[in-house]
Amino acid sequence: MQSKLVVRRRALAAQPFLLFALFLLVSCGGGGGGGNSSGPAPPTALSYATPQSYIVGVAIAPLSPSVSGTATSYAASPALPAGLSLNASTGVISGTPTATAASAAYVVTASNSSGSTTFTLTLTVLPHPPTALSYPTPTLFAVNQPIVPINPTVQGMVTSYSVAPALPAGVALDSSSGTISGTPTATQAATTYKVTASNTGGSTWADVSIGVVTLTVTPGKVARMAVGGTSVTIVLTLTPIDFSFSGTLYASVVDATGAFASSATVAAPAAGSYAVSLTTSSTASASQYTGSLVLNLCSDAACGTPQPLHAIVVPFGVNILTSASAWLGNNLTTLTSWAGAADWTTYQGNAAHTGYVDVTLDPNQFTTRWQGPAISQSGDAYYTDNATLVTSNGVLFIPSGLALYARNESDGSLVWSYDVSGLQFPSVNPPAVANGAVYMAAGQQSSTYMFAFNASDGSLLFQSPMSSQWEHYLAPVVGASGVYTDAGEYGGMYGFNTAGTQLFFDGSLMQTDEWTPAVDASYVYAYTGNDLWILNPVSGATVLQIPDPTFTNFVYEVAGSVVLGDPGYAFAANYANSNLSGCGIGNTLLGFNTTLGTIRWQVAGCYPSTPAYNAGLLYVANDNPVQLEVRSATDGSLQWSWTPPLAADTRFDSEVLLTQNMAFVSTNNAIYGIDITTHKTIWGYPFVGRLALSANGVLYLQNAGPLTAINVK
Repeated sequence: MQSKLVVRRRALAAQPFLLFALFLLVSCGGGGGGGNSSGPAPPTALSYATPQSYIVGVAIAPLSPSVSGTATSYAASPALPAGLSLNASTGVISGTPTATAASAAYVVTASNSSGSTTFTLTLTVLPHPPTALSYPTPTLFAVNQPIVPINPTVQGMVTSYSVAPALPAGVALDSSSGTISGTPTATQAATTYKVTASNTGGSTWADVSIGVVTLTVTPGKVARMAVGGTSVTIVLTLTPIDFSFSGTLYASVVDATGAFASSATVAAPAAGSYAVSLTTSSTASASQYTGSLVLNLCSDAACGTPQPLHAIVVPFGVNILTSASAWLGNNLTTLTSWAGAADWTTYQGNAAHTGYVDVTLDPNQFTTRWQGPAISQSGDAYYTDNATLVTSNGVLFIPSGLALYARNESDGSLVWSYDVSGLQFPSVNPPAVANGAVYMAAGQQSSTYMFAFNASDGSLLFQSPMSSQWEHYLAPVVGASGVYTDAGEYGGMYGFNTAGTQLFFDGSLMQTDEWTPAVDASYVYAYTGNDLWILNPVSGATVLQIPDPTFTNFVYEVAGSVVLGDPGYAFAANYANSNLSGCGIGNTLLGFNTTLGTIRWQVAGCYPSTPAYNAGLLYVANDNPVQLEVRSATDGSLQWSWTPPLAADTRFDSEVLLTQNMAFVSTNNAIYGIDITTHKTIWGYPFVGRLALSANGVLYLQNAGPLTAINVK
């Protein structure tokens, strides 16, 4: 016990010395090291998990540093990507990136009062992957027809699109926009395609069902002429071959040029086809419009729900024209004749004066062919009916001034001419052509003749004398027994055989002019105003005489001809009287029974020109009210009518020209083509004048202005 106590006491006794020694050590800087022990050691070994990739809009998991020693502050250079921040005390990086940032190095410095250490951190901020990708599906395309491109709906940024498997032949996916477009070249069953939309942040995908079907569209291209301020109707026929439209089909039009109205109507299907009617815009300015319209195909009237075949593309060329419009240019196509179609050989086309040509026309085929010289009306300017043309074998024949001209249908070039100015009292009237000869009544008073010319070279075949006063006639008419014309000093009708020998002259017919007889296999028919005369074609003997009880002779002129319908039917009016007192006097259209010699029916109106006839229907212009009337040949009842589209259309200036599907007529403002089934205007041209249609498919527009030729086939 004592020894331990002694040791303890010695130790305690030594403590003052030890404390003093420790003081000296501290005061002298300790053991010769030379360091400063006044603060902590600088931090070292700073690090972060790197590299780091983040997504715009997605909060990051806080990124904490690893460091040796004590760090009292942190800083980064350059500034961290937008939306991220560095805690200056803890070094923790956190936040939500708000913008993409390319991979970049950021230097983070950890410091305390004694020093610092650094670490290079690599950060990338990627875009948010796209989401909600979709396409219209299921989708059908029509083979061999340009498709209306289908575009994706997607959220977020997309840098590229891809598809698997490959789309149908002729169809492609735009890798930048995701648009599917092209022209499919083969049909195929509905197939599912996976379209992937990607960016550097990720991708999304959508399944698209696409099938390729057969749809015939007629016409394949719309080409049309229309008069400024009016609209024309175009009918597209859609025929699905290997698929069916869903429910009721509706349609609407999208046209960037403004040439078309946006509305469209779809008729109930007939024989598996759908007739879609669209119209040009009546407010479109006069111009040439070309492009492609989109016809949206829908399942509802508002066109909010697309059909699986949701749209088709239809190319078009539309010319909106006014009288000030420039000529559209010559289109001198090779001329070929219609099989079975007759040439336009006399007044109103044929010996019955029906104005009918047995062809079907497609106004999408109409183009301007050529324009020729102006036609000079012969004689007194009061007479405007005596410059009508006729055609035969690719040549047209027309009077102008004091000559008859033969012109090539192909380009309007002159073939030959015959001048009658050497007559004592010269004048020309319109010609007729038949069997290689051209016939024309010319001259007045004692120098009145029936001329016949060789149609090929214009050589004179005969010049047979007639009598007349200061009169003008419509074209003569040629029948099996001869050629017939209005003439006579006090009225009447001449008949000549084809050698020029006079068959007869009947002077008992009333003295009126500007008419021509009609001919059938048995008789010659002449309406002179007061009567319809039916004569023997060889002797001229009267077979029947049917009085017109409505006739009043104001102007000694008829200005038209009788029209022959089916056997036993004939139609006429005193057309010249329609011009009196602004239709205040008017006239009466009559249907005659040429078998019984009676009047079947009569309709009062203001009928200025000879009607056209086909298949039991009479097409006649009426100036009061201004409308084209289609009447039954049996009883004269009105079947339907068409009203010109412009307020400026105040009268009719031509006879009606009729085909299987179209009727043409000129108002004082323009020429219109009307569909005789739909009763809609389907073509228009800003020209006023008479009409003729050749067997080569050339429609002639003729007045005192330039002779105008239009290709209609």
